[in-house]
Amino acid sequence: MFRDALGLEVTAASQAAVDAFDKTITAYLDFANDTGARLKEALTLDPAFVLAHCFKGYLFHLMGAKALVPRAVKELELAQAGAAHITAREQCHVRALAAWCQLDLQGATAAWEAAIRDNPRDLLAVKMLHFTHFYMGDSQSLRDSVGRVWPAWHEAMPGYGYMLSMRAFGLEETGAYDEALRLGLRAYEINPNDAWAVHAVAHVHDMRDQRVEGLAWLDQTVVSGGTQWHNFRYHLLWHKALVLHEMERYGDVLALYDSAIWDAKSDEYLDLANNTSLLLRLEMAGIGAGERWQALAAKVQGRKDEHLLAFVDTHFMMPLGVAAPDHAAQFLESIDAYMDGADDTYASVAKAVSRDLCAAVRAYQAGHHDACVELLEPVRALVHLIGGSHAQRDVFTEILIEAAIKAGRHTLARSLLYERVSARPKNARAWKRLAYVLRQLGDVDAAMSAMRHAAP
Repeated sequence: MFRDALGLEVTAASQAAVDAFDKTITAYLDFANDTGARLKEALTLDPAFVLAHCFKGYLFHLMGAKALVPRAVKELELAQAGAAHITAREQCHVRALAAWCQLDLQGATAAWEAAIRDNPRDLLAVKMLHFTHFYMGDSQSLRDSVGRVWPAWHEAMPGYGYMLSMRAFGLEETGAYDEALRLGLRAYEINPNDAWAVHAVAHVHDMRDQRVEGLAWLDQTVVSGGTQWHNFRYHLLWHKALVLHEMERYGDVLALYDSAIWDAKSDEYLDLANNTSLLLRLEMAGIGAGERWQALAAKVQGRKDEHLLAFVDTHFMMPLGVAAPDHAAQFLESIDAYMDGADDTYASVAKAVSRDLCAAVRAYQAGHHDACVELLEPVRALVHLIGGSHAQRDVFTEILIEAAIKAGRHTLARSLLYERVSARPKNARAWKRLAYVLRQLGDVDAAMSAMRHAAP
């Protein structure tokens, strides 16, 4: 038995293997390109390293591709083969991987929660909870899972900066923007390689409609640095594109998409979600994306039967609805069949909201705006269940608003936009859209007032 950098017992063949695994987790938390190489080193030093096999299984699941699930199962088998004499904490990780291999995110989450209850310095378990709570749409648990271990940490501990950035993001997603900003900036000060710290601060600026500050932050941290990051760098650049979009600099958005966000070789689900939601936002602003839709549809049409995360499927529908309508219809049929035959996390979310959400996206892309409204409005309060952040899910709010406008349902659009500007009073684009709707309703004075609110 050996101990890791945080003093936790680890079952391994040598301290060297444990030290290599510590470096692996640090690389993972940094979103670093060499995470896989460091994990390979740890497993070379100890081929029977149970916790390392669990983490390798996690990585296969984190890639979000159904074809990789059997490889995660193989890692589970290797972990279980050595599980007879491991610690209770490590057994929690084996149970978590076993549940995940059954596509049971609730079960995996329960196992990691058990791990941190007895071992509040289990940084890997805390990070994995950050993922599952995020993709199950539970912002409060996203925040509180870090809070449940927070007093056990202090700044002298290795990895404290990562705890800060996770806590910052959970606070941002639950509306505590001042504290989120403070902790996110401190995390970045401790470790400029912490992409999640950059991310948390970017989200604060987005939710506050602080466009100038948000653009400056992303230019400082991402455009001029961050070369060690893997594909998550694209997501941070997506945040820059959102800022430019809100500033109505649509030409700059397309230029950034083409030069730095689009990766013709990438099939990672987050990259595809970034791409599709950004193009749809541009289309709703009247900016055609052209053949970019075809390139995205070609990537997702072979993945219609994966159904791992509801968030992913709702984004896969976006290019199919534009560029491959036959595949869009087949996609809905596949979701229906999966809901009827499965009893896992995805199926439960599909039944509650994401199947209707996919159908609404398809209707919008096909120009059936009344149908989109009829599908989307009843489930709008449940959209958080698909997971993702407020910033990511906001595209569905915009779809509903634009569908209502295009369907001529202007009183509904006015209500939705009143709600939007009440929550985000500095959002100039929303005020301009409201002014347009008010003019359609003949309320010229109110439209002029809305335009004054939209002024810099």
